[in-house]
Amino acid sequence: MSETRKEIEKKFHNVLRVGKSGQRWSPELEEVIKEDSLWANMKYYSVERQSRQAVIQWFSENCRGKRVLDYCCGNGDDSFIIASCGAESVFGIDLSEVSVNNCTSRAAREGCDKVTSFMVMDAEALEFEDNFFDVVSEYGALHHLNLSKAYAEISRVLKPDGKCICTETLRHNPIIHYYRKKTPEIRTEWEVEHILRKSDIENAKEYFYDVDVLGCFHLTSLMAVPFRNMSGFTYLLTMLEAIDSMILKLPFIKWQAWQVVFVLSNPRG
Repeated sequence: MSETRKEIEKKFHNVLRVGKSGQRWSPELEEVIKEDSLWANMKYYSVERQSRQAVIQWFSENCRGKRVLDYCCGNGDDSFIIASCGAESVFGIDLSEVSVNNCTSRAAREGCDKVTSFMVMDAEALEFEDNFFDVVSEYGALHHLNLSKAYAEISRVLKPDGKCICTETLRHNPIIHYYRKKTPEIRTEWEVEHILRKSDIENAKEYFYDVDVLGCFHLTSLMAVPFRNMSGFTYLLTMLEAIDSMILKLPFIKWQAWQVVFVLSNPRG
């Protein structure tokens, strides 16, 4: 009997996370990128500054004193950022037990274990009560999931006035999507075929009354990636980000960006 989609995803992410204490790009990650082909695409996250700033600002404005779910937490970067923003409690769930073990160990090292807790859980069948969370944070997980089931579960566990912030990659740019198809070794087959379109975001309205796009990010700034280890990288990135800030406001260009950040609120239940 062939492996199920979830078994394949779990195995892939267990292998990806072994021995890796973090998932954001940093200069120190360059050696991992050279030695481990599964992490080859991490170099592109060197230009992720604008979208991350937008998300972290949103955390600081919406998570203080709140009960938060880090939905498909990976190695927990956002869990610890949310905790530092004054959340009352942060629950991280992931299908990968390696990810959960990494997060639990990291929480103990960083003294966050009183605020954070991590558990292995199926994101399409959450083991939480209805209306349990004030906030849900999702980063790069929806395209690994059955989208309708994910939206339904997030809507169910959010309180009536709750909000979910999502960061996802977009499918529309043919060059970016060509790269995905040419690098099957660093992603699952399901993943590459389920990168989100604009219509997938709009479909969230079946589960939430309000779906608001905070912004589309990273188009010309991707050209800075080859220069990420050079002294002029920050200056170049800042210049390209300024260009992105102008052109990604245009309706016919914005959906060609690499990433989108959107907020789901007023769940239909």
